[in-house]
This record gives sequence, C-alpha cells and structure tokens, in this order.
Amino acid sequence: METVGINRRSATFDDLGSLQESFIVKSRDYKLQYAHLYFMRLVLMRPKVLEQAELKWGSLSPVPKQVEKVLDVQQGEISYIVGTVYMDMKLKPNILNDITRDHWIAAQPDRPKYIDDDDSVYLEDESGRIKLTGPKIASDIFVTGVVVGILGSEDVNGDFKVVDVCYSISPPQEQISLMDTDEGDKYVALVSGLGIGSSEFKPLQLDLLAEYLTGEIGGTKEQTNSSNIVRVMIAGNSIVTPEIVEDDTKAKKYGYDRSSFVTEPTTILNNFLQELCTSVSVDIMPGESDPSSVTMPQQPIHPALLRSARDYSTFQSVTNPYWSCIDNVTILGTSGQTIDDIYKYVKSENRLEMAKKTLDWGHMAPTAPDTLWCYPFKDKDPFIMKQTPHIYFIGNQDKFATELVTGRGGHQTRIVMLPAFATTGTIALVNLRTLDCHSVSISTNPNKE
Repeated sequence: METVGINRRSATFDDLGSLQESFIVKSRDYKLQYAHLYFMRLVLMRPKVLEQAELKWGSLSPVPKQVEKVLDVQQGEISYIVGTVYMDMKLKPNILNDITRDHWIAAQPDRPKYIDDDDSVYLEDESGRIKLTGPKIASDIFVTGVVVGILGSEDVNGDFKVVDVCYSISPPQEQISLMDTDEGDKYVALVSGLGIGSSEFKPLQLDLLAEYLTGEIGGTKEQTNSSNIVRVMIAGNSIVTPEIVEDDTKAKKYGYDRSSFVTEPTTILNNFLQELCTSVSVDIMPGESDPSSVTMPQQPIHPALLRSARDYSTFQSVTNPYWSCIDNVTILGTSGQTIDDIYKYVKSENRLEMAKKTLDWGHMAPTAPDTLWCYPFKDKDPFIMKQTPHIYFIGNQDKFATELVTGRGGHQTRIVMLPAFATTGTIALVNLRTLDCHSVSISTNPNKE
C-alpha cells in the first residue's frame, strides 16, 4: 500500500512591530496617576471623533456648532461636544471596597452586573462633566471610558439632551491580497480556556486536541484538513489554580487530598505545547487564571515555566491583548477580560454585540482603568485600535459565536467569540483567504454529536 505524504502548509507571519510593542511594559512605575491615561485617551481620540462628527452632522441644516468644552454648552442651542463617557453606578466597585478589605470589614459581594435603575451617564473632559439624558442614551450601549461625540442641547435642568451619537472614525485596514493566498485555503486555529488543573479538565480531551492539530488523528481527509492549519493561537486561561474542596469524611495528608485536583498543570501544558510545536506554530496568550501579571495588558507567560516548548522556533509566548498578521490578514485577540468587564455595565447578555461595539468605539478596553485593572500609562493608550483587524477573537466567553461585520469605512472584520475548551471541547478555525469561520468539537464522549 502506497503511503501518502502530507506536508503542513506554510504562511508568512508579521508581529506588527509597533502595534504589538505597545503592549510590552518595559518598566513598572505604579506611582503614576491613572488620570494621565484618561487624558491621553481623550487627546488621541478626540480628533478622530471630530472627523466622524463632521462627516455625520456637517450636512445638517442649520449646521450644528461644535463646542470645545462640555461646560461651555449653551441652553437651547443645538451643538455637539466630544468627551469621555463616565457611568455613575452605585453598584460599581470603588476605592472603598479596597479600604474595607484592608480593615477586614465585609465588602459588597462581586456582582455579575453593575446596572441599576438609578444609574446616570455623564460626558466629561478637562473642564468638567455634564449629565446626558434622552431616549438615545437609554437605547445605546455606554460604558465608562469611551470617547464619544454627542449631538443635542442643554435643557433647563442643566442636563444635555442627546439627539445623536458618533464614535471614532474607522481605523485603516490593510487590504487583503488574494495573490498571497491563492494556493488554497489556510486556517488559523483559535482555542481558549484549556483549564488545566480545573475540575472540568479532561486529559484525554487535551490529547485528542493535540492529535487533531498535529494531524495524527483520522484518515487522509482529516489529516489533509489539519495540514491546512498554519498557526494555533491559545487565548488565555490555560492553567487554573486547583480548588481544594474540603471533605471532612476523607483523611487528608498535609491538609489536602491528592486525588481532588490535577497535579503539576504547568508540566501538562508544557508537554501539550511541545507536541504542537513539533508540527505547527503556536502563540500562547495569558489569561485571568494564568501565571502572569494581573493588570492589562498582561505580559507574556515567562518562558522559564514552559522550558520544553520555548526551545522551538515555532513557539511564542505573547501578550494579552495580542496583534499579529498572517498572510497579510491582521489579527487582534484578547483573552476575554475586556468583554467580561463591559458585560457588567449593560443589560444585554449578547457578548458578540459588545465586541462589535468595541470596533465602533475604536477601543478594545474602554473600562480600563475604571473597573478593569491596567498599567497606568502616561504618554500612550495601547488599547486604542490603530488598525481595523480582519480577525478579532475574544477568548473564554460563555458560548461560541461568530459574525462577519462591516464597519463604517466598509472594512470587514470576522469576530469570533471563543468558549472555554475545558467545558465545551470547542475550537474555531478561520479561513485566512475568505474569513469564513466554523467551530470544531473535540469530545471524549462517543455518543456526543
């Protein structure tokens, strides 16, 4: 019987230099005030929002007046202003929570949502803030930190009644050259939430995933499909600190039951990555539960923890968020904390819509630093989208979802919401030529469809 050789496809790769470099924190100085970050965000994004405002409202008759500062608006005069949204929410965490923890006082429990009927929306800039009202405010998604243009007028109560809203002009997008991808379909594999060390972790399921990605499972057709995967991106929460469940009915040695959790999750992850790297290029991003910095942007998982994988040229430990480019296809990914935090500000349960809004806003993490911890940058805001990605993935979400969206500038972006692999067995494959996307289920249950 003749043996058929199957070679993995190759693809060009670019780490997008300055875009990715902006996420690297070279020196840590937490003495800086977070006000610097808000100020820089407004300074950098105001011209982009003004440009979009002129495009959207410049043809109105009469042409509305642009007011430079929020405190300069005139009662009854139609005008537009640009500033940063601030959500006044009584259920939102604040510094008092940290004080109560320091003094052992019972703090408010963590909430899935911060929303309350008494919440208010404000627009602020260097001069002050003004309250926003009107049906438009109630119908749109607003979170703290978004730089926005507001059209309307001040009412007798001193509030600004909003008629319309606009966001930043769409960032540029690199044109995909089909000539670079005309050899056939190539795919990037996206996975998140391996959950090694958690109660949901299944070692056999992880082994099957490795065999699928390396082309060691199935017949010739399946192996050929796997050979078209040119890169694997792992979006956070690969390792979970084992939870020790107290059980007084069991005898314990040294305070824990060895059978109650997976030992050495780092070793398991290291072996998994090593197996992948012998066959395909791999990028691993840190997530909320991984051994990395807590603040955003999370720094790469230290290579000393992944000693076997780090020896391969096909391996990269990268930041969260993460910019990259494969065959001229620009990719932006996060491990999910950005959307998880936005979710707490809004009534909606649709996380895909929240991801779409970040593209509208031109900012991937507007709630940082208000409720999403981040480094206090002084002279930049690395979370501003300087490009419109072709692929935008968000890890560790509640379920798989995807949509190809068209932005204001006609730019198309494939959004992919990735669920945790440990609980769903689901990964995503995105076609680099067409931006089509489909999910793949890896299951240890033979009866599962």
